[in-house]
Amino acid sequence: MLKKIISLVLSWTLITGQPIFAQGVAQLNIGTYLHTVGSSLAADRFRPLHMRYFSYDIEADNFQLLLDKGDNKDIEEPELKEKTKVLMEYFQIGLALPNDKFWVNLRPDAPDQMMDPELEKTDMGKVMLEADLQLKKDTAGLTSPQTPQGKAYWDKLYKRAGELFGTENITIPTITRPWIVPGEIILRQGEDSAYIFKANMKVMLEHDYLNSQSSGPNSKPLTSNYNFSDPRMKELNEYSTQLIRELIIPKLTKEVNSSKRYASLRQVFFSLVMARWFKDTFAGKPGQYAKLIDSHNLNNLSSKEAWSKTYYFNEYKKSFEKGEYNLKEQIHTPAGQMIRSYVSGGISVSSAMMAESTGSYKKSEEPEVSARKQKIAKIFVEKLLKGIPGLTAETILE
Repeated sequence: MLKKIISLVLSWTLITGQPIFAQGVAQLNIGTYLHTVGSSLAADRFRPLHMRYFSYDIEADNFQLLLDKGDNKDIEEPELKEKTKVLMEYFQIGLALPNDKFWVNLRPDAPDQMMDPELEKTDMGKVMLEADLQLKKDTAGLTSPQTPQGKAYWDKLYKRAGELFGTENITIPTITRPWIVPGEIILRQGEDSAYIFKANMKVMLEHDYLNSQSSGPNSKPLTSNYNFSDPRMKELNEYSTQLIRELIIPKLTKEVNSSKRYASLRQVFFSLVMARWFKDTFAGKPGQYAKLIDSHNLNNLSSKEAWSKTYYFNEYKKSFEKGEYNLKEQIHTPAGQMIRSYVSGGISVSSAMMAESTGSYKKSEEPEVSARKQKIAKIFVEKLLKGIPGLTAETILE
């Protein structure tokens, strides 16, 4: 019904001096009747104030708005009005910009392709980047072997690595690029009104999303962005991807739909769902709001305080290069003593291959032999890394 409201998706905005936004406001608390997420997230769970119902009278050029107050207990009228204005700002941005403008894309090799230039003018873009950065950090954090799902992930991955490579010293490439995309949306539509029963988001791997029908006609299918000369390495990466789908993605999806860290994102999502309905229903019709549709008019909607997308890129780059964790563990196996290295982040030698979580698979050796091999490997790696800033042979061989 409303299949593509956001791409890698996140958003919000800010506007002042629009009294027509306060024409009709009510609160609603229907938390008891909403679908709840896993109890494991209860400590961080939070339902923010968000848009639930919208009706528009074309002749009078005014609207009625119904809000779900979520977990905001005893909210006072001044605070309610202020938060309502913010939600309406989200809505108006959703009307003013075409649907394909709402995307962000933090990746270490594309600092100039983070977001749409028009979106960058608004606080909406800021929230989008914040949420995308948080998603990358959460993905890395959930793969840590210090978490239950992370331990299961690495145990299974190392087991398969042992089956494929035996006692060879290898680096396990795990390429994980998560996207937040629209999930299930249930909307009741009237002639001039809409009520959102449900609007969930979901997390998908980039490969899965770009190869799905829901990515839209303008998305190019992703066949193979990463090349492996060794077919065993390709098989291992595909297995890693499957483990991420099974163990990590469900947890991320719960976080996005319930965690307080993504509360602003959920407010934006509900407002964008409503804006999309409004576009589909009132495009080409008279009225102030209808004229705003796809107008690119950001008057009073641009950021009041300056912010820089470079800050978020640098934060992501720092997280990516330094990693969210760097752990070592000694393992006893029938083949001998192994040292596992768990690292989140890092850039591989090949520019065509980026890993947001990597693991090293090493067999323990006598110190003298190991030191000699390290010296040879260091010389080799130094040659390969020549010209790549921020990476040293010590970093790779640690």
